[in-house]
Amino acid sequence: MTNNTPDQVAYAPAPATPIEADDVATPRQRSPRLRLGVALFAVCGAVCLGIGAYFVTTAASQHHAAKSVITNLQQAPAIRVQLTSFRSSIQINGHMTTTMYLVSRTDATTKDLTFDAIVSQPGPDATHTYVLVNDRAYYSYTSADGAQIDAGCVDPAQVPPMPQIQASLESSRSISSVKFEDGRVPFNCAAIGGYQVALSFSGEAYIGCINANNQLVHAEGADIAVDLEYLVDTSSVPEIVAPEVAHSCLPVSLARPAVAQPRQLRAAVDDDGIATIRSSSCDCKGPRKPCLFVHGVGHKSSEPMTDSFASTWGSIQDHAPCCTSTKFAHIETTVRAWDDASVQQEFCNLALSVASQNNGKEIGDLILTTFSMGNLIASGALATGQCKMSDRVTWVSLAGPLQGSKSSNLLQEKCAGGGWGGSFLQVILDIVGQCPAQRAYIHMTHQSTVDSTMQAKYIAAQKARAGRVSRLLCANDPSGLLSIYTSLQAVSEMSKHDSENDGVVDWNSCTAGASTNGFGNTYWSYNYKPAINHMDASFRNNDGWFGDARKPVKWFECAL
Repeated sequence: MTNNTPDQVAYAPAPATPIEADDVATPRQRSPRLRLGVALFAVCGAVCLGIGAYFVTTAASQHHAAKSVITNLQQAPAIRVQLTSFRSSIQINGHMTTTMYLVSRTDATTKDLTFDAIVSQPGPDATHTYVLVNDRAYYSYTSADGAQIDAGCVDPAQVPPMPQIQASLESSRSISSVKFEDGRVPFNCAAIGGYQVALSFSGEAYIGCINANNQLVHAEGADIAVDLEYLVDTSSVPEIVAPEVAHSCLPVSLARPAVAQPRQLRAAVDDDGIATIRSSSCDCKGPRKPCLFVHGVGHKSSEPMTDSFASTWGSIQDHAPCCTSTKFAHIETTVRAWDDASVQQEFCNLALSVASQNNGKEIGDLILTTFSMGNLIASGALATGQCKMSDRVTWVSLAGPLQGSKSSNLLQEKCAGGGWGGSFLQVILDIVGQCPAQRAYIHMTHQSTVDSTMQAKYIAAQKARAGRVSRLLCANDPSGLLSIYTSLQAVSEMSKHDSENDGVVDWNSCTAGASTNGFGNTYWSYNYKPAINHMDASFRNNDGWFGDARKPVKWFECAL
């Protein structure tokens, strides 16, 4: 192998994203995840939007009851919080509603208002319980008979900064009215003698209702609603205690999510004090077409197409308003590599069979969505002339390793050194590859470390995609949404990527051949730069409960 880098080729850029520069977020450094599994403290972010997210502020219409609101939160023996999702892509252990209990306390060091919390949600296989105690977060899973299955720490980055609640309330602002773009009827705050305030959390706009007793009782955004009940009798409140874990959990205060930009805060409220909340769902804005979804590496056999493929794609077929039909490819991608002629021809055959109005080998009307190595397969097929794409193909490219991946280099190093060892979990090996390394994984060795022949194949694939791609998703948070794949943070660290990355594919590889100026971190961005990891990018882990940068499913639904 050689370290020579091929001459740079000028690529046609992807369309620029029509957003303001303030919408492009600076990448956040996230601490390593300590937990595999679906955790519900993402939901706690929704609570923050209701009881302490960053309220929209202007001097002209500041609401001055914030101290009373804070006092009521501090003096309540406990608060019951009901969270409701308006989207099926936002669920908790299979449910779109859940209940959380909060007990306020004063931080011993800062003297700020903060909370201990507990949420427990039964599911089909186990009850998931999450607690926040003394600035540390824990999970535990129990079976139907109450036996503990597992317990551990929740990563601090997944828990909202409770100490910021007080400062946020102190800068809150009242509004005159609210308009929901989806026609939703607003919560009738006036009926209880209250008034409304506008707020933003992780760039999302919400409306809160303060009652006549200066208690925040309701908050509602595009995707979720939060209802608060101030309890006097605490007999119904579960005991908030930490489970026994093998090691000490990190303090939640180590994580500090970025505050929304001022432009985003202003956008929620106009000069007349009228707030606007976006719709919880999107309709198709462009032409409707048949849809084909192409997976990445690791599929062990070629099989007939299916109408769904939950293990890789979640339920994205339910969030694809522009699709007249949905077909999911099943291509053997373990032994065969992306640059194998048989793989590229198989892709072309599938695309031509799904698309309408084809012209010979030219693919006609089609919405093509490719994930990971699937991007290289499609790009390689175009580059080698196996098939062509008409200008009626809409191509959505997700987490594509167009320069390969240094995680492939890592795999080969580990295999040469005796394997991964006993500490690596099976779920990670399914992503980065088992030993001995298979051909499909080896052929994604990073472009900077391969010979000139392979470099030329990468460059040709980059040029082919750049000329046809419609939308791009390139992620930059190896930990991502809380799921069994959060340990991709470890893969990221060992792979030594050249730039920010999703755990497996770095930014330079994902954007190779495309402009990087048009990416935004909101679900209405033309091209999406979400705070999710590589596996989240195929929609299998749905959307996060809070933050526009954590909603890949909604981005896809609203993109076309």
